[in-house]
Amino acid sequence: MKNRSIPIIFTIGLVVGSILLFLGHAKLQVLYGYEPYGNQLVKSYLLNSILACLIFFAIYFYRNKYRDYLGFFFLIGSLLKFGVFFVAFYSGYKADGVLERAEFLAFFVPYLYSLTLETLFLGKLLNSVR
Repeated sequence: MKNRSIPIIFTIGLVVGSILLFLGHAKLQVLYGYEPYGNQLVKSYLLNSILACLIFFAIYFYRNKYRDYLGFFFLIGSLLKFGVFFVAFYSGYKADGVLERAEFLAFFVPYLYSLTLETLFLGKLLNSVR
């Protein structure tokens, strides 16, 4: 895989995969008696996808200049995602005093998907850095 094609393939994988995962997630919510887009599902998928893109492209942009620090940038990006979770989601999820499994999964499923995709593509990117 050429170094220039990595961001394109990452973006396509993130967008297409997130859409498919979102549709499946919404369908499962209905099957389990929840609103299809409840538990801030749309917001969660959007924020996780946007943050994954920002983190990936920041690392891609600085891959040659700060190649010794790319792993730290990745970890900081993961911490940023958890920070966004606590600011944007946690208070809404804990409003009733209980963090339900469906609420947790509404954030964690897109987070895990984007994190896995970031890890795979950043591994390819790091292997190509000179």
